[in-house]
Formats: sequence, structure tokens, C-alpha cells
Amino acid sequence: MSIMELFNFLNPIELIAVLTGITGVWLAKKENAWLYPIGIVSVVLWIYLCWIGKLYGQSLINFFFFIMNIYGWYNWLRKNDENQPDVTIKFNSRKQNFIVFAVTTILTLLIYMVLKTVQDENAILLFILIESIITALNFVAMWLMAWKRIEHWILWIIGDILCIPLFIRKDYN
Repeated sequence: MSIMELFNFLNPIELIAVLTGITGVWLAKKENAWLYPIGIVSVVLWIYLCWIGKLYGQSLINFFFFIMNIYGWYNWLRKNDENQPDVTIKFNSRKQNFIVFAVTTILTLLIYMVLKTVQDENAILLFILIESIITALNFVAMWLMAWKRIEHWILWIIGDILCIPLFIRKDYN
């Protein structure tokens, strides 16, 4: 598939959402707070796309991302008494990683129970479970990113890999 065929294949809103998302990842890697306003544009578009694609968990994730983009932007710009960034890049402790795992597991179960009630009766339970895991992983990853924790990258990658089957089976047109 050529680049032009790819652009014709993608919904224009989806293309903008993807490009702003990629830009946000690049800005996060650079530790640039502009990732948050760019992220706000991206998540608003994804809320719309996921809603019309009946991926309600993904819509919920992106609404949470909207809130967390505002919080993260504020948090990353905070300064301490020496006018240095108040939040710095660091790893979680072992105890914090256990909490991340526990919160992700509990959120997955709660989200699964909620999504199961709002999905079509013909929905595939495996896809509901995958969407629940993705939602939980991304909630926790976004929180960790707002606090500049290295582990957020691992959760994003796992969540993004799990998104592939969900987005392949959706058609926004």
C-alpha cells in the first residue's frame, strides 16, 4: 500500500488523531510539556472516533486522558522553591509497581463488568475483556506519565499492542 493509498484509506479525523498522538509521544520522549495541549486535541478526536465505533471503553479512556492531560500539563509545569521542576523522571519502587499491578487488575475487572452491560448482545466477550485490560492499562499509564514515571512506557506499549485487534475490526466510515 502506497502512502497515498494509506491516506485515502484513513478517515481524515483518524489521521489527525494519529498524527497528534505520534507528536505527543515524541514530545513526551523529549520531556516537553507541549505534549499535553497536543494530547488534548488528539484525545478529543479519539473520543469521537471511539464513540461512533462503539468502543465505549476506549471513549472512556480518552475522556480520562482529556482530564489527565490538563492535570499532567499543570503537574509538569509546577516548580519547587528553587524554581526547578517539581516532578522529575524516575522509576517506581517495588512497592509502587505492586500497587500498579493491583490497581490495573482491579480496574480491569470493574471495567469488564461495566462494559459487558453496555455492549451489544452479540459482542464477543474476548474483545470486551481485551478492551477492559487496555482501558485499565491506559488509565494507570496516564497517571504514571503525569508523574514522569518510566514504567508508563511499558503500560502504553502493552495497551497499544492489545488495541490492534480492536481497531482492525472497526470501520468508522
